[in-house]
Amino acid sequence: MNWGKRIIIGMVLFMAFILTLVTIMMRQKIDLVEEDYYTRELNYDDQLNAQKNYASANEKISLESKADSILIHFPKYFQSDEVTIHFQRPNDKSKDVTFTMKPIERVFIPTTKLPKGVFNCTIQGSIQDKHYEMSQQVTIQ
Repeated sequence: MNWGKRIIIGMVLFMAFILTLVTIMMRQKIDLVEEDYYTRELNYDDQLNAQKNYASANEKISLESKADSILIHFPKYFQSDEVTIHFQRPNDKSKDVTFTMKPIERVFIPTTKLPKGVFNCTIQGSIQDKHYEMSQQVTIQ
């Protein structure tokens, strides 16, 4: 076999390799962190202000991950009309879970309602037109 045939065979094998990689990459599911990230970007200042409001608060919300539940302890000042608790799975949007409730001193969320893995937990609420937001990473086992 002369060198011309070897070059052609090498090029064909390389093209087949690249086409295989492209096919694998095209079939892979890609989730965005936010579907409406342009709109979310416009409201980013509000989100930063809510995080600053939470950071300046005297008492913080505590979040504990236990074997059978997640315990969220709200401080006494946090008497919001409604609180949104969002568990976001970074690698699979279909496993995101959101709870909306009136905050009581202690909230138990059974881990049976959540699949196992790592979640970004965001708690949002407002008190007297002042918005608060806290985020923490939680591992469900």
